[in-house]
Amino acid sequence: MKKVILAIGATLLLCTIALSGCNEQKKPVISNFEARPNEIELGQIAYLQWTVSDATSVTINNGIGVVPLSGNRSIIPTMTTTYTLTAIGSSTVTATTTVTVTEPTEKPNITLAQTEFFIEIIGAKNNHILQSEVQIIAINTNSTIDETTALGPNINDGDGNQIYIGVGDAITFENLSVFPVGELWDIQVSYNGEIIGECSFKNPKGPYDKPNVRMIQSNTSIVILRIINGPLEQGMCSITAENMTSNAIQTTLLGVIISDNDGDPTTLGISDQIIFSSLSQFKAGDGWLIRLVYNGETIGQCSFINPGGIIIIP
Repeated sequence: MKKVILAIGATLLLCTIALSGCNEQKKPVISNFEARPNEIELGQIAYLQWTVSDATSVTINNGIGVVPLSGNRSIIPTMTTTYTLTAIGSSTVTATTTVTVTEPTEKPNITLAQTEFFIEIIGAKNNHILQSEVQIIAINTNSTIDETTALGPNINDGDGNQIYIGVGDAITFENLSVFPVGELWDIQVSYNGEIIGECSFKNPKGPYDKPNVRMIQSNTSIVILRIINGPLEQGMCSITAENMTSNAIQTTLLGVIISDNDGDPTTLGISDQIIFSSLSQFKAGDGWLIRLVYNGETIGQCSFINPGGIIIIP
């Protein structure tokens, strides 16, 4: 009888060991994690590629977050960056890959022009110029004194990319109103200690608080990027849409309205949109000049091209 009991006990022990072995989770395996290419010039795109098995969770740092077990992701690092992939299962396994970022071989250069009370960037050669590395210098033309601090220049985004300087961005001056009308400065844009753009700027006659709105097309709408000398009451804003081929005003036909996107329907704000409810009635490629009017005066404009392929969801 004792032999039978011992045999049963041994069998149960073996089954328990076998079952625990079957239920044991495998250690994650990172088969591949690499950057292609692993060396780029500033502003270029690289791709992360990875393959992981036997993991319940996979994440990549530097703002990428949770990712599937295998895949790829485009990245545009602004400096040499090491990416870490973390796979979690019965244990945690990590792998790293580094993208080396070098300065462009082509010398950057930007073209500037005065537009009323600010300076607009109207051209950019090798426009992968980090905004954080740009310095604005204002030299008084008559006295040759550096008046940068006194003028208070700022860079305002106008192309939808706040990392790099681009066409449509603007340089504004906080303290312009304290200087005499007609005062003249040599405005220099310096990048990594080198002048990459320069123009003259003449203090215009006020008012210096005139609003100006920077906006850009984003697929089937126009997005407000920057408001200079705001805030603006949305109820006092109006839109006109002029057909760029026929010069006909087609605001009503397009169904143009301002759509709130910043949570404040009373004030025009950054990320608010100009949308077109009747865009599907027009053919792809049709273009309009969209003007934003405030108190009867145009304070911003941009072109809009019908991208076509619009799907109306009821």
